[in-house]
Amino acid sequence: MRIPGKTERRLALAILVSAILPLLMAMLLANSLFKQAVAIWFKPEWGQQLDRGVDIYKDYVKAIRDDMKHQAAAIAADEVLREAATHRNTELIEAQLDALFPRFPSLVSLQVLDPDHKLLATRDRGRPVDDTAELSLKVPKPLSNDPAPPSLEAVFVIDRHRIDELAQAGEVVASYHQVEASRGEYYAGYLKAFAALLGITFLVTILLGTLLARGVTLRINRLAAAINLVAQGDLSVRVPVTGSDELTDLARTFNRMITEMGQSRARIEFLQRMGAWQEMAQRLAHEIKNPLTPIQLAVQECHRKYAGDDARFRALLNTTLEIVEEEVGTLRRLVGDFSNFARLPNVDLKESSLREFLRECSEQLTHLEETSFPGEGVDVELTANVDISWDLPQEPLVAAIDRQMLRRVVVNLVRNAVQAIRDAHYGPGDKPQVPEGTNIGHVHVSAIRGENGGVSIMIDDDGPGVPEASRTRVFDPYFTTKADGTGLGLAICKKVVVEHGGAIDVAESHLGGARFIVHLPPSAQQMTERARTARDLAISQGVSTASR
Repeated sequence: MRIPGKTERRLALAILVSAILPLLMAMLLANSLFKQAVAIWFKPEWGQQLDRGVDIYKDYVKAIRDDMKHQAAAIAADEVLREAATHRNTELIEAQLDALFPRFPSLVSLQVLDPDHKLLATRDRGRPVDDTAELSLKVPKPLSNDPAPPSLEAVFVIDRHRIDELAQAGEVVASYHQVEASRGEYYAGYLKAFAALLGITFLVTILLGTLLARGVTLRINRLAAAINLVAQGDLSVRVPVTGSDELTDLARTFNRMITEMGQSRARIEFLQRMGAWQEMAQRLAHEIKNPLTPIQLAVQECHRKYAGDDARFRALLNTTLEIVEEEVGTLRRLVGDFSNFARLPNVDLKESSLREFLRECSEQLTHLEETSFPGEGVDVELTANVDISWDLPQEPLVAAIDRQMLRRVVVNLVRNAVQAIRDAHYGPGDKPQVPEGTNIGHVHVSAIRGENGGVSIMIDDDGPGVPEASRTRVFDPYFTTKADGTGLGLAICKKVVVEHGGAIDVAESHLGGARFIVHLPPSAQQMTERARTARDLAISQGVSTASR
């Protein structure tokens, strides 16, 4: 199991604290608010006042009922009514009921019953009891002191709204006391809910914080491991560029820095190798050149002084002289190539418009024999039946270049492309006559602005291309796939480009053949602006610089 690192633990703890603290503060605030609410809404005297109000309401209703009973007793105490009921005088009972009924507004009906509960007389208000708005109360009263007296049944009504209000008030007060009694349970429930929420937040925060911190520390550890490899001298390491945060920018900057360091090291190593090759070429040229003249003169002297008549020996001398002179001429040309390679001048860089430079190259293409590298003679008719197109950029594309040396690079690459096309059609060294206006291939030259602010010159052709296995060696000195080549042309091209601070690559062209790409660095002005921007950003981030 992987043990979290110190940075990962710190990030996870910071995330945990950031998540837990607000929840704890909310919990404490809710606890305080709950206690304040309880203190405000559940005062003991308030509950006592509510109970007292309900009791008063109950007493009021009881008083109304008692009053109705007293009214019924008052009616039953009427002597005339009692006498008439005792003698069952119906007419007198009805007359007396008519006299008594209007005195009691809450009456609904009065009935006088004999001892057998037979109706003797009745009076009512003329409408039945409205159950939706009224509540009735029946009060029976005896009308004599006999063991089986006649009786009076009085029905009173009271406003139902008052009784309903009493019931509602009782329910409210009961609910109040119930809530008051169970507030401790509510309080405990809220605390448990907050505690559960706190626990869940703790676990989720730990998980998410660990995952987030692991993602950050993983990329930091990856960068640290890559930097350690760089410290050991491995400049081939690259870190994955993932995400869209500052660490992503750091990874991208790290990769760019290592790429530039690798390119700088490769340029230095290449120039060192080229220097060694040039020194060796100079020595070889000196060592080979010195014996050539004596060898040639000795053979010529032998051929000149022979005065014999042996035809076979004369033919042998003629053949020997021809072979020696031909091979000596080849060696002299090779010595010239070595000498020119050894004396190759360094570049003199000046800022120029690449658009104008390529226009000059296109206009001077007919003078290839004058602009090619020393020792590499070119047949002007070589390009007669190959279409060469120039795609000039719309913008100037300013770069620091040596116009003469870089022109030799472009011309040599175009010449190689043309010759590869011709060799693929007719075989190496063949120069058949081709009808005018007939093209056997196409070469395309273009230039674009690079991603890093530099510029790139591309030479594409539709020839046989460069085998992938040979692409890493084509720029090495003396490596060639031509029967009559010296392997110095592309090596010189690379030396010139490297001295420009750039690089040259070979790849497969969209035309089907080879693509040679000359990468040139940004101009001095662009580099100065980029350095100023980087320095300003570093200073704004608190980085101390030597120019601060």
